[in-house]
Amino acid sequence: MPEKKSDPECPKLISRKAIKMHGERHIERYSLPERLAHFAHLVALFILLVTGFKIYAGWGFMTYHSALYIHMAFAIVFMVANWIVIPYNIITTECPYCAICEAGGIRGYSHRAMHIARRYLFGPDDAKRMKQILLNYLGKAPYPAYTVYDVKNRGYIEKLHPMTKFLLVFEGAAVALVFISGIPLYHQQWTLLGLPIGHLILLAGDMIGPYFNLGTLAFMRTVHLLMAYFFIIEVTVHVGIIELDPKIWKYHKAIFWTGTSDLCDHHYVDLINVDDDTQPQPQAE
Repeated sequence: MPEKKSDPECPKLISRKAIKMHGERHIERYSLPERLAHFAHLVALFILLVTGFKIYAGWGFMTYHSALYIHMAFAIVFMVANWIVIPYNIITTECPYCAICEAGGIRGYSHRAMHIARRYLFGPDDAKRMKQILLNYLGKAPYPAYTVYDVKNRGYIEKLHPMTKFLLVFEGAAVALVFISGIPLYHQQWTLLGLPIGHLILLAGDMIGPYFNLGTLAFMRTVHLLMAYFFIIEVTVHVGIIELDPKIWKYHKAIFWTGTSDLCDHHYVDLINVDDDTQPQPQAE
């Protein structure tokens, strides 16, 4: 994580040079497909939770069958967004100006994969940022910039909160588990391309359920319900990250509306690979 400059004039000088190099001040952070996928994910998740608890707890605001049909329709939206659209957006938007990736071949693909892994998987640098964030809450450190942008290579090094990255692996597992456990609850003999997916899931439940003193369907229902609670907690934490620091409220605006970051916003963005002549020169004594 780049260290912030202490001189109050330094960020202004860096921004001027960065804008001159980049040719614009407001740079794309999220493309329209990325924003639409995020919105679809959020709306589908909210509707799935509401209709799911209606089915499970018997809430009285709609009929069981209406809730079930809506639940299944938005389950498809949720899976398409998470397993098709979002991965496609990640693969096609990373390293847009990288010469190594554009060259293709094994080296290009491995380089892109490493870049994606760094951007979306929690690592040592993220642990350091989390420490700084915790110190900030104690008043002992500045809040780290939400974005790290490489001006020369026109690409993001970081644009996710470290806690978001920490939760991504668990969220991915939860998406898979909620889908797997939901299939036999909807249709025990569900097949895909001739494969008896529902039957295979039930066989797995037959083996795992007894360890928890649960029948197969009771085990699947429990897993499904636990994943629903996980998503409630995960969304609360994800949104809470923004709420706890008003300087990064612009993340809401970027992900839902503008899709851009401001190179001059030093509460929000750290810039790297900007020429050294932007740094303040020491005055002669």
